[in-house]
Amino acid sequence: MKQNYWHKKPSSFAETVQLVENYVQEEIIRETQNKQLYYHTLDHALAVKRRANRIFQEIKFLLSESTSAGELNRLNCLINLCAMAHDMVQLFEPSTSSDRPRKRQTGVSEIATANKLIEYIQSLNQELTTDELDPSVLFSDRDRQIIYDAITATICERDPQASKASYSFSPYSIYQPYLYNSQSKISIVGSIIALADLGTLGIEGIENYVQDGILVFLEDNLDLKDLIINCNYAAIQNKDQVRARLLKMTRFMVSLAKERQARFEIEVAGFSPQARQILRDKIFIYFDVENIKKIETVVPTHENTSLPELTDFFCLSKHQNFA
Repeated sequence: MKQNYWHKKPSSFAETVQLVENYVQEEIIRETQNKQLYYHTLDHALAVKRRANRIFQEIKFLLSESTSAGELNRLNCLINLCAMAHDMVQLFEPSTSSDRPRKRQTGVSEIATANKLIEYIQSLNQELTTDELDPSVLFSDRDRQIIYDAITATICERDPQASKASYSFSPYSIYQPYLYNSQSKISIVGSIIALADLGTLGIEGIENYVQDGILVFLEDNLDLKDLIINCNYAAIQNKDQVRARLLKMTRFMVSLAKERQARFEIEVAGFSPQARQILRDKIFIYFDVENIKKIETVVPTHENTSLPELTDFFCLSKHQNFA
């Protein structure tokens, strides 16, 4: 291991997990700086951790019927870690052009993240292992399996049923196949992390959802950084082409919002009936017709929308949560 993140060895599994979270945080910050990330940052990791914890805490009493308190605490630690780490590595395809969107291959970043994290955990286990140390303080084989499962659960793919199914409103529909797999899961952690990762709209509402969409677009379209950060389109070349790119993104944001709502019942089908009711009533409270209509109103998608109007929408300084 290149760096120790402790002054004394941990005395509990929670303390061991915190050591790994410290490592993950440093890796995210480094990745953000090295690759000019705007969405896959520490803020996103913390937001997913917050949402995942909210889900877990609300359904914890149901899980306690079949799971011991000690195991629930361990699962909570793993949820925190997986939420923080799920986007730790971001790998882009090589590009020879600076005026084209950056692209990623499906699943490559998530698998690289899971492998890097597991490798670190294995090294940490080896370094911490002594005859005197309680083995429960270390990561077990099952813990590592849960971590790999949860991080790869967040992989998004283009839906083969795009524009065909009742829950698809765009030829660019994306989904997390993990939540559609009816096979039994190793634990509930993967489903919670997957729901939390794409849960901004349903859990936190329109403002955060719109800001996330703009940050995703900025991260993948660095050539438009001046337009999005400084709200300046005057120096933009090929204005018609840029307008088309912005309009394509706003339309995607609206269709994705509609799909998030339409897919919800399918994606929570693996939870118990009681848990599903809690998710509907207490967690994903913004999935209603009124909020979807509001998104359609505030996000400009009309074919005649001008570049200045789109610039005004994408301007980050006009969105209250951005600092």
